[in-house]
Amino acid sequence: MAHGEGRTRRRGRVITTLGVVLIAAGAVMIGAYVTMPQQTERAYGELKTRVTDAVDDVREQVFDELPTVRIGAVGGISELDRCDGTFTVMTSYEREGVPETAAAHNSCGGDVVLTWDEGQRVRIEGRDETYEVVDIRYTSKIWSSTADLVGLGGEIALQTCFYGEDRMKFVGLAPVDS
Repeated sequence: MAHGEGRTRRRGRVITTLGVVLIAAGAVMIGAYVTMPQQTERAYGELKTRVTDAVDDVREQVFDELPTVRIGAVGGISELDRCDGTFTVMTSYEREGVPETAAAHNSCGGDVVLTWDEGQRVRIEGRDETYEVVDIRYTSKIWSSTADLVGLGGEIALQTCFYGEDRMKFVGLAPVDS
């Protein structure tokens, strides 16, 4: 057997082993999702939001870039379901004492707000101001109403849902001096 032939066989075994491991890991993940969908979604969401938060930290510290969101259409569920990476200004949230509220599905970019705390500074694409999280509300996805949002601070609010939970997060944003 030639010297190069042995290396080729070893490489083939490594690739085959790696393929088997990846297939097994995929089968475990599918099995977990089928048997425990909410727990799997929650675990995925926690991991994804941690990674997003870490990326935002690096952007802010290294490149002096704040997290930026885009406000898109005004409307309801059909506009929200477009999942185009924007926050939809939800007409169903219009009520006296509630700031203009824009929502995005967590899996469509809305999850960026899940790690924000009061004091977090953000940008809204197309607006000159820098905004700061000044208020946070948590509500149930069911059995809640706009009454739960009355008095939410800020000029505009962003909303998304937690992964695998019956909870929504609303963050009230107010413009601040940069």
